[in-house]
Amino acid sequence: MASYSYVAFIFLSLYVTAGHGATLQTVNGRIHIMIGKTAGCRFAQMFMSQVAETNRLYGRYVDIEFLPWGRTVRNPNGTLTCQFGEADCFANRVQRCALNMMRGNQNAQVRYMQCEYSEPFPALRQRSLACSSTANLNIVALDYCVSTRYGDSLEGPIEARGREGLRVINSIPYVVFHNRPNVDLHNQVAWRGLTSVVCNALLADRTTSVTRC
Repeated sequence: MASYSYVAFIFLSLYVTAGHGATLQTVNGRIHIMIGKTAGCRFAQMFMSQVAETNRLYGRYVDIEFLPWGRTVRNPNGTLTCQFGEADCFANRVQRCALNMMRGNQNAQVRYMQCEYSEPFPALRQRSLACSSTANLNIVALDYCVSTRYGDSLEGPIEARGREGLRVINSIPYVVFHNRPNVDLHNQVAWRGLTSVVCNALLADRTTSVTRC
């Protein structure tokens, strides 16, 4: 069922993209990219390679924001129910803590997320904090965040940030540019790839050094 759904999504992406003309543009020479993910989603795992490549090539022009929340639901008693179960919840919590500790260091954040979304998927499958070493994080501080109410305090802002993107795009992972959810631009990413979409936007801005895609 999951494979069928993804194929259907790709064909829908091709159809919608062909029918609309939204074009990604820079804002003051930069592109803000918000990525809604959840740890247990196979397609989010696959998409991470595109994010890493985009950051490698165009990191000087892009601001990447990860939202490890996905389709998580907050229950009336305050507990969370995650799309892929308790392991998904735990891994998302670890990622929120780690990303918060790396605020302002995008390269470290991307390296860390590459680790979490690659075999053996340490936080998701092993309940491990092993990826902290890829970003030189203090594992004791990370464990404190994951194990205490400090980790709880990071849930609300991420939940709020992702609500509109998920409502409009209704897909995991989802991509939002410049904090304005746009189904057509999201579908262009699904069709052409994140790196290509970003490159063409930078190419159209003469203030950047990008000369070809």
